[in-house]
Amino acid sequence: METSKLLPSELKIFNFAKKEVSLFGEYLISSLPRISEIAINKEDCVKVDLSFYLENDKTPCIKGIIELNIVLECQRCLEALQKQLKVNFNLAFVRNEQQAEGLDSQYEIYVIEGDELATIDLITDEILLSLPMAPSHNYECNLNKDKQEIVKEKRENPFTILKNIKIADVGKE
Repeated sequence: METSKLLPSELKIFNFAKKEVSLFGEYLISSLPRISEIAINKEDCVKVDLSFYLENDKTPCIKGIIELNIVLECQRCLEALQKQLKVNFNLAFVRNEQQAEGLDSQYEIYVIEGDELATIDLITDEILLSLPMAPSHNYECNLNKDKQEIVKEKRENPFTILKNIKIADVGKE
């Protein structure tokens, strides 16, 4: 079993699983492009811990943990919303869906064509899957509500003028 403190830019899924490699590393949120687009705190750290192994001596798998504090924009009040995430995942990598049939349901199936996967893409995908679609506070946040009383204006019916029109008898002579 190999242990490394640095995460490579490309994960050699099959080779790492055969060697049972464990990797640990840290990224800045700003180094994850799709996450930095939605995060307010771009200079905070993302901690990543990945363990590779073979399931049934043939299917490469990754057991991973990603930890980060992310500040998003609340979709109700547009104020900062802090979320502490600890993303646990268990991925099984297969070349086609038939290989996935014999695997336990604890695995998320990841169909890949090559032997390598970009580290940043894997980390980003797992973080995005764990974030809420529309982040919002768990309480009634500061919505920009008008506190003024609504005054209903009484308007005149536009058809009242039609009451005064006399209908001519057409066709009677």
